[in-house]
Amino acid sequence: MREFILREEHLKLLRRAIIRWEDCEFGAPAIDCKRPYGNSDVESDILEILKVKPAFTHRDGTYEYSDEQEEYARILHKETEIALQIILIIGKFEAGYYQADDYKNDWKLVKLK
Repeated sequence: MREFILREEHLKLLRRAIIRWEDCEFGAPAIDCKRPYGNSDVESDILEILKVKPAFTHRDGTYEYSDEQEEYARILHKETEIALQIILIIGKFEAGYYQADDYKNDWKLVKLK
């Protein structure tokens, strides 16, 4: 049994995803792999979308996120793969605890967040 916690953070990211037509073979809609949330600095985009306070703010107004904050962003970004599968199967943007059979994409809501 596979398990996944679909968080509000996943939903916020997927609502901001840049969708375009991938024109290969037959073609299909796809999330822009270079700029999935608008810019090519994916970690910063994610942390800004989630309103995470930067770890360092410089005198000139520029800022930096910590390595831990950027790792958090990378993990959430990778998890959007399963989050999107669940949303498309369930047909709702609903945070909660989901389960699926190991060899199927039969995701089912077990418990609301």
